[in-house]
Parts: sequence; C-alpha cells; structure tokens
Amino acid sequence: MIEKIKELFAMLPRADQLELLRELNSNVTAENPVTSINELSQMLYGQNIKFDVTNVGDQLHPNIKVELTTPWGVFEAHGNNQRIARVKAAEVALVAHNNASSETTPDNNLNLY
Repeated sequence: MIEKIKELFAMLPRADQLELLRELNSNVTAENPVTSINELSQMLYGQNIKFDVTNVGDQLHPNIKVELTTPWGVFEAHGNNQRIARVKAAEVALVAHNNASSETTPDNNLNLY
C-alpha cells in the first residue's frame, strides 16, 4: 500500500506535491504544550508561567523535577531531561485548566436574586 501511495504521489505535478505535503504537515503538527500554557496564562490572566527545575537524580540516572507555577495552580512533573519534564508539567496544567473551565458554566456566575 505504501508503494502504491508513493507511485501516485510521484505522478502528481510538483506544485500539487508541495501543496499536499503542506496540508499533511499542518494536520500532523501538534502545538507545543509549553507555548499553549504560556499563551493561555498571558491572555486570560495577564501573567507569565514560571518553571522551577531541580535534579533529583544522580549522574547515572538523571531525574529532572519541574514545578510549573500558573495563576490556577502549581503542577509537578518528572523526566529524563528538562524539556520532557516541562512538557509533561504543561500537559498536566492544560488538562487541569480545561477541566476547571468545563466545570464552570455561565449559569454558575448568574445571580438572579
């Protein structure tokens, strides 16, 4: 099946190949959770996020601990390096914010009396 797709792709004009590749890449590319959480924090709360990074492992077995401070809480994650730990903490913070947002409905903020 892969070979058939390659054959059909090769038969397309160069411009169509490039357009198809751009379209496929735009659908596959996932946004960085650290960027998403920082933009969310700045847009909704006017504040930046803050990472505190510590190495709780040793040289042979690195274990990086990251604490992500946001306006809606502090989130902790561990990873083999800073990038992995930061991404994990940002993913946890996004889930927490989305869960809190879904629990808040406009009716909760209305005072009818």
